[in-house]
Amino acid sequence: MPAPVKLEKQSELAKILGEHEHFVLATYSGLTVEALTELRNEIRAKEGRLKVVKNRLFLRALAGDEKYASAVEGLKEQLKGPVAAIFASEQMPAVAKALVEKSKANQKIQLKGGFFDGQILNESGVKQIANLPTREELLTIIGRGLNTPAQKIATGINEIIASVARGIKAVAEKNQNG
Repeated sequence: MPAPVKLEKQSELAKILGEHEHFVLATYSGLTVEALTELRNEIRAKEGRLKVVKNRLFLRALAGDEKYASAVEGLKEQLKGPVAAIFASEQMPAVAKALVEKSKANQKIQLKGGFFDGQILNESGVKQIANLPTREELLTIIGRGLNTPAQKIATGINEIIASVARGIKAVAEKNQNG
């Protein structure tokens, strides 16, 4: 029979998994408290959440959710040693990008893999997610794409009006001189 504290932690992990559908797993051994706090704050700024997990409890929480149950076997290899789970929802590319940048700057942070959109990720998969545009970048791209045709239409209409005005002016000048 599991201890009540363990059951409580497992249910907390299950709640987090319900709120954040994607996650990245990373090692953090040797990080100072300040460095871990800084990483947590960066992840939180990207609407993510970093949680140091007990591997068995995390696997039980995953197994208890049908969304992740099929991934439990594949994630067992990644859940060895001290592991932090970094949870994200829509902002997964931004969270992954922050993690990849931090792991380049600090060798003590090593990406192990994760879970995104129903797929188990390895380290290179996390790096590929990090290369995707963030939500804000996508909105900017879409906005530019929508704005470009409108600018071309406005320019075309202005050119038509300017051409008509030049034509009227030329006729008026010809009638004055003639």
